[in-house]
Amino acid sequence: MKTIIPKLTGLLGGAISMCLSAQFSYAAETQFMSSDALLLTQVQIVDVEQQEIRRSALLIEQGKIAAEYPAPPVNFKGRTLNLNNRWLIPGLIDMHVHAFGNRAPYAKSDFAGTEKISQRVLYAGVTGFVDLFGDEQGLIDARTKQRAGTYFGADIHSSLSCLTAPKGHCTEYGLETRTMSTPEEAVAQVQSLAKAKPDVIKVVYQPSDDQPSIDKATFAAIVQQSNKLGIKTIVHLKTWQEVIDAIDVGASAFTHMPGTPIPTGLADKIAAAKMVVIPTMTVHTDLTDFLFDKTVIASELLQAMTTPAIIAGYQSEETMKKWGDREAKWRNQDTQRIANLAELVKAGVTILNGTDAGNYGTIQGYSVHREMLKLSEAGMSNWQTLAATTTQAGTFLGIDNSLKPGAQASFVILDASPIESIQNTQKIHAVIHQGKVVDRVQALKNGF
Repeated sequence: MKTIIPKLTGLLGGAISMCLSAQFSYAAETQFMSSDALLLTQVQIVDVEQQEIRRSALLIEQGKIAAEYPAPPVNFKGRTLNLNNRWLIPGLIDMHVHAFGNRAPYAKSDFAGTEKISQRVLYAGVTGFVDLFGDEQGLIDARTKQRAGTYFGADIHSSLSCLTAPKGHCTEYGLETRTMSTPEEAVAQVQSLAKAKPDVIKVVYQPSDDQPSIDKATFAAIVQQSNKLGIKTIVHLKTWQEVIDAIDVGASAFTHMPGTPIPTGLADKIAAAKMVVIPTMTVHTDLTDFLFDKTVIASELLQAMTTPAIIAGYQSEETMKKWGDREAKWRNQDTQRIANLAELVKAGVTILNGTDAGNYGTIQGYSVHREMLKLSEAGMSNWQTLAATTTQAGTFLGIDNSLKPGAQASFVILDASPIESIQNTQKIHAVIHQGKVVDRVQALKNGF
């Protein structure tokens, strides 16, 4: 039996030196990639569905979990990886990103592009994400290449486009998007988009906003046509009345968290409708922490995941001159959104992790860990928070991201238990994506 042990890698610049210890060598990765089977031994399985931790051995074959054993089989002749009692969780999925890169105030943008971002985020344990609007053809091309194995990156799922009103939200970015004014136009656009096989349909419905919005009848036509085609809908909205309308038309999910108090009884109605919520708490609240909590911007994982210019933008004199007096106001707003999320949690609404990365107050790959912290602050247990980021996200996308035999072999190996502290998800020892051990350092290099 050949045993391959993780070893220290070299440094990738001073900003990420502490993040690079105890990684797999590139040579080790290529050996695993050519192997038919890999046995993980001495690993603590963090079973999110059963809510239990057990010490096991896990067999990976052809990118999937083949079997779990209470002890390593004595007759196994393939390659093994001794994880020395570390914790294994399913790969992390970010259900709301715009994977072009990162932005910050008064800073040169980190416009890496979807392919590079999908490689970069593997470093942070993100093995899949849902891009909810960008350049449609560019997203199709990147997704096609990633799924074909042309390059090694996190799984790309996408709405490809954004269904909105003429001059509505999504049209302001200079990218081609799909607009409609009537139910008939809506049906035609959904049918046209469906030919490109979007993983979900994104709808912008916000009649409360200053920008134009589709009306409720057009909204209903989008959802009905999407349902007929078997494609789930995720609705961008701003107010609780718009949530009520989304329930009325039968949308699958909504994204973002309204900032006013949730009306009495609405959380129960959302739960009864089995509507999924992707609250994107980070995009709503983390700009506050980026500016006013220096420990957040100093995070080693954050420092690794973007450019020095982005980090400097959040600490610049110009930024503080513009927003330096707003901490108290923003903290009050953040508290209200967390209270709203807490009501949804108490009602048993299915919550999924999504960050809206690509906007201020977010960093691709890193912010999924911050979102987990925000979910826990709203009353979700660490088990529930992990489920929102792993197994339940997979279920929404129609993929098995559990730890059962037959599931995809995408995992994050941690140096500390995420059940003891959800922030331990940032203590990443290794990442396995679709059965392949990731050279995290190389993935990071490829992502810049």
